[in-house]
Amino acid sequence: MFGLSVYSTATRSLTRAGRDHTFVMSAFSRASSRWVVTRLRRSVASRYRRSYVELLAVLIVATLAFALADVAARWPNFNPDESRWLSRAHYVAALTDPFGPTWADQYMTRGQPPLGSYAMGMGLLAQGRDLETNAPWDFSLTWEQNIALGHKPVPEDLAAGRRTSAALVALTAVALIGVARIYLTMPWAIAAGVLFAIHPFTVYIGSIAMSDALFGVLIAFAAWAAAVFAQRPSWGRAMLVGVLLGLGGATKLSPLAVAAGLSAAGVCMSVFAMIRRRHFAREEAANAVRGIVIGVAALLTFIASYPYLWPDPITHTRHLFAFRVEEMAAQSSDWPVMAVPNRVEALRRININFTERYNLTAAVISLFGGPKTAPLVRQAEFLLPLLGIALMAGLAIRDGPYSPRALVLVVLGGQVLVTVFGMRSEFDRYHVPMALLGAVAAAVALAWLARSAQSLLGGKERPAPATADAPL
Repeated sequence: MFGLSVYSTATRSLTRAGRDHTFVMSAFSRASSRWVVTRLRRSVASRYRRSYVELLAVLIVATLAFALADVAARWPNFNPDESRWLSRAHYVAALTDPFGPTWADQYMTRGQPPLGSYAMGMGLLAQGRDLETNAPWDFSLTWEQNIALGHKPVPEDLAAGRRTSAALVALTAVALIGVARIYLTMPWAIAAGVLFAIHPFTVYIGSIAMSDALFGVLIAFAAWAAAVFAQRPSWGRAMLVGVLLGLGGATKLSPLAVAAGLSAAGVCMSVFAMIRRRHFAREEAANAVRGIVIGVAALLTFIASYPYLWPDPITHTRHLFAFRVEEMAAQSSDWPVMAVPNRVEALRRININFTERYNLTAAVISLFGGPKTAPLVRQAEFLLPLLGIALMAGLAIRDGPYSPRALVLVVLGGQVLVTVFGMRSEFDRYHVPMALLGAVAAAVALAWLARSAQSLLGGKERPAPATADAPL
């Protein structure tokens, strides 16, 4: 009996202990679950707050770019080329009659691709203006004669055209933030957008009623689309890159060369891979075909947007390029100071444009009433993007030819190279591709210098520029 009593007592004790243990474990489990759920909620809320802050910052950058350009657009200066772009605003209405007289083989129709004219026309309509504008400026006449003949746009049309350009540079600043994000953390990417938005050259481009602002936004979005394509290749994304470059070609022609370069590079790398491996390289072949898709999409988009080409695309395209070569030669002859006889001179003109004509440091110092900026300081601002380009190139080489960073550099850098090699006469607005690449490259260089200085001050080894998963 005694033994049975002891056994019963022990059993009841163990049962109570089990219940207590179960209660404790259950309470601990509930507490842990509440802790995990709370942490998840806080993490999600933090991500949402960060996203909202980043979106607000991007909107502020876009607003800043638009505001600065819009203020500059109110200045009394006038460029006669604005007359020509606004005079072609009716091209957007002429799209309804693609075989009509507007698209005949004539000087104004083949003088420039039409997309900039479409943009001016849509900008005028969006602001309540009509498409009945001025006649084009005639450079064979004097300034007074052109004014008397009504070749200068009325103030309302001119203001509407300039506001259109201001809106386009605001979109370009947003696109550049997306491009810079491929290399940088979001704060530094926003800094790239700010550098572009406040730069005097951007303000100038956004304050004139021409096609250059549209050209910039298309190249920036093409670079961004190329990065997205590299992150997750697909036929649709390849077509998007081609369409954007084709629209760029319908604005300034030169992006067609970038699209052709992407196609050729894809084919060459595929052939090289097959020779090196001595067998069919399926992945490289797919990349080559996607590269060809980019080129074909660009060409088809260019032709589709330009009814002048439709009756005979090959012959009229040849006429178009021949006309542009003749125009540059005529500009060099009429204005010898603008002639660019060789590529060394082209590089020198880029330096002059961003050190003497449009220099951010000098503009800021002048704004606060400071003295004239020393040439060394101006050159330092020019050298900063060169450092950034070197860093970008190093990252592209490390990540591989099909990486997002490589394709961004191919699009932006390729457009710069095409501009340099094609420049036979020089106007300041020809430097839009350099401004796009320069803003991103300057931010990359500043981020690297900041990290290097932080590491040195902390007594640590200087970091590498970045990793593929951890941008600068």
